[in-house]
Amino acid sequence: MAIALVLADCKMMSVADKSPGFKQSDWWLYYSFVDEDIKNAPRISDDYYFLFGMMDGPSPEMSRIVFNGATDTAALENYLVALGYHYVPDDEGGGHWEREGQRKTEFSLEQNKELQTICLTKYSF
Repeated sequence: MAIALVLADCKMMSVADKSPGFKQSDWWLYYSFVDEDIKNAPRISDDYYFLFGMMDGPSPEMSRIVFNGATDTAALENYLVALGYHYVPDDEGGGHWEREGQRKTEFSLEQNKELQTICLTKYSF
């Protein structure tokens, strides 16, 4: 039985990793693969979905929420500050959110004004 559960979980991880997005109503994917900080993020739009990814290199796991029809990142920025993160700009005009002295996790907050989408992504190293 335990082997069957492990195999099912591995299969679902593969499904989540290859998914173009899933909703909160996809309970197995949502409860198994969406990071708690992403689950608890303020909903800045009624139209949103989640992504999960296992990645090679320095970032082995990614959990993302994508909001459609969203134009304001202030609530998400306030949420990250409340979690203890601060914005760190980089040399390429972008940046990420990190906790002082901790590099195990970081967030990115991306906005596409033309498409009216906002993505909040947590990378776990």
